[in-house]
Amino acid sequence: MKFKIDGRERDDYQLRNDEIIDLLEGNEITDEERKHLTDLVIRHFKYDLCPRGGEDNDDVFARFFGNFVNGKLCSKSKVAKLMCREHRYLQNEMFKVCLEFIKELADNFDRGYFDGRNEYAVETSKKIIDHLKEIDHPY
Repeated sequence: MKFKIDGRERDDYQLRNDEIIDLLEGNEITDEERKHLTDLVIRHFKYDLCPRGGEDNDDVFARFFGNFVNGKLCSKSKVAKLMCREHRYLQNEMFKVCLEFIKELADNFDRGYFDGRNEYAVETSKKIIDHLKEIDHPY
C-alpha cells in the first residue's frame, strides 16, 4: 500500500515508525489504510519486541539491538554519548554488558570463530582482555 509523505508517494515498507504514527494520528487516511498501518505496527512490535519460541527478554534485546545496528543506527558516537546520560547505575550495568560482549568476542578469537567480517572486533577484544589479565584487573 502506498502513502503520501511530504508530497512523495512511498510504499508502506519504506515508512519510518514516526511517519506511521503521524499517519495514524492524523485524519488524512481512509479506514482501510488505518487498519493496514495498525496491522503493520503490530507486526513490527511483535517482530522487534516480543519473545519467539522459547526466547526470554535477553534474547529479544540481543535480536533488537542487532536489528537496530543493522538498519537504524545513525551514529555510534551519538548513541554512546546518549548512553552516558543514563542514570549512573544504568551506565555501570550497560558497561558490564559491553564487557561481557568483549569477553565473548575474545573467546571467539581463541576458538577461531571469526572471519573477515568480525576479525577486527574479535582481535581487539582479545587484546583488551589480555591487557586486563596482564594488569590483574578483575573483568
